[in-house]
Amino acid sequence: MRKKTNKTATFRVAALLHEDILASSITLPMEILAGAAQALGRGAQQSLSFQCFSDKGGPLTLQSGLTVLTDSFDALTEANLLIIPAIWRQPHRVLQKNPRHIAVITQHLSKRGLTVSIGSGSFLLAATGQMNGRSATTHWHWFDHFKKRYPLVQLEREQLITQSDQVFCVSSVNSVADLMVYLCGQIFSPRVARHIENQFSPEIRQRFSPSPVGAPRDLHGDELIVDAQIEISRDLRSVMPLQDMAQKLGVSARTLARRFSAATGVSMTEYRQQRRLDEAQALLRRTNLSIMEIGHAVGLTDASHFTRMFREQTGLTPSGYRIAVREKAFAPHPPSD
Repeated sequence: MRKKTNKTATFRVAALLHEDILASSITLPMEILAGAAQALGRGAQQSLSFQCFSDKGGPLTLQSGLTVLTDSFDALTEANLLIIPAIWRQPHRVLQKNPRHIAVITQHLSKRGLTVSIGSGSFLLAATGQMNGRSATTHWHWFDHFKKRYPLVQLEREQLITQSDQVFCVSSVNSVADLMVYLCGQIFSPRVARHIENQFSPEIRQRFSPSPVGAPRDLHGDELIVDAQIEISRDLRSVMPLQDMAQKLGVSARTLARRFSAATGVSMTEYRQQRRLDEAQALLRRTNLSIMEIGHAVGLTDASHFTRMFREQTGLTPSGYRIAVREKAFAPHPPSD
């Protein structure tokens, strides 16, 4: 009598690499998908295969200096998910240098394969001609270039993530985590997606949004302002002048100030102060740092000014807030009858 064997299906992920990709647009999806596969546990009916492909195969050194071992496009027979990574700087140059990438993407799209394009990688996606009349997005810096080059593609400037049948576009690496968590629910299960969100969200998003999720000032679709918010949150102790921030983001100071206020409802100065207080609340909840140390950590070095601002936002002093939230978090359950 022959024993029954459980066959494990393999979900094959292929990432298309060239020397001008942004490495994090590959490593982050890879780690999230790997975490999802591990969360399935032993005896799972599905496994994961993640391979990187390039034109000629072999070791590929990226612009960042990172070297990745790749297989040749000739070895790419079938993929359940194709990832088109973000392009570092000039997408037009990449189009000229990598015609085989376009051919591989075209073939995958013709099979209605699941596809994820990240940032300006959408230039390669649109170059196939198969996105004409369909929605897509790209990195905000390249909106006008993209629209001029691909006028028949429905460019969604206000959307961080777009979907057209089996094709997903994310405007930048900042939005990849949200999409990958969603896809984990589709590929594996909602349980796995919840597990991954719990595991990755604090690592990916906590520094940007330690305050309760859903703060209105963070829920908008302007990718330029998302980048500005990340710059502000990178080091709350320092203040980058508006002119310097605008120059770094490639727009005028007037444009940056106008769009920031329109997206968040507050000025950059007000936003920075709110983020400092949000971070102070997080540190009061999660650490044993002194009130003075927390003030210095968030750039509010004047103790009386810190206390006054904190009270205006929360109704409590920093020390009163710490006592209140910890009593609430760790209060014992009442005895049962």
